Amino acid sequence: MLSLGRLVAAPLSRRQLSLSAELLKGHSKWQNIKATKGKNDLLKSQKTNLLLRRVKTAVSTGGYDLKLNRKLADLQLEFKSLGLSLDTFNNYLVKLKNKPDLTFHYDLIGPSGSFFIIEAEGENKSKIQSQIAKSIKKIGGFRFAADSLQNRFEAKGIVHISAKTADGKTLKVEDVEELAIELDCEEVTALNDDGEKLEFTTEPNNVSKLESELAAKGYTIELAETQLIPLHAITVSEAESTLVEKFYEALQDVEEVKQIFDNIDSSEGTAAAATA
Repeated sequence: MLSLGRLVAAPLSRRQLSLSAELLKGHSKWQNIKATKGKNDLLKSQKTNLLLRRVKTAVSTGGYDLKLNRKLADLQLEFKSLGLSLDTFNNYLVKLKNKPDLTFHYDLIGPSGSFFIIEAEGENKSKIQSQIAKSIKKIGGFRFAADSLQNRFEAKGIVHISAKTADGKTLKVEDVEELAIELDCEEVTALNDDGEKLEFTTEPNNVSKLESELAAKGYTIELAETQLIPLHAITVSEAESTLVEKFYEALQDVEEVKQIFDNIDSSEGTAAAATA
């Protein structure tokens, strides 16, 4: 089995930046696993969910007024350009303002000491936990942890941009190295699922600034959020990997689930993703 690995750049004048040619870390696979089931409808739903999460972030930092919140206005335009429902955008704003969902986390233990933190949004924590338990009961091999697993992970700011430029070229990690240093990033990674995205890793409090700066420079933002990265990733067997995949697929039926973070090393493609 391959171990977790990265290509590390030589020391730089301002700070050291880690460069990776592929994504070799076991954090959230939720978005990609969702994209493998349901084809076009789920892909559209995936994009909508990602944009709504960015809307939530934009509102928390700039308010609800489209005239005063440039980031929120840009997201509305992005909804239009992608052919997504503006009713969804507007209704979500109303819901955020009048009755915002609460965010809950559920910690689970899986095969070979694998850890999973499920992030969900809703009104009733116990009700959501019951739905999760019902969805995974038939799979077996997973249980709710007695104590929090948050200390097994660290929060990092993650921003994805499209590697495709307006003139049809494909960006490589080396092309954005100096920019990443300038914007206080720790790492730049080319995601190995399709090779068409670059991932910037930074501190959580730098996500909003990083997103704004990259967008201002003409890069297409695919994702901007805080994720939980495992302190120590583990490998699982092929049979256990199949079980984990079933776990992810089962939780697609729980609408309140927004993210799942795990500590599985996906460098061999052994985890559920082929990730949000």
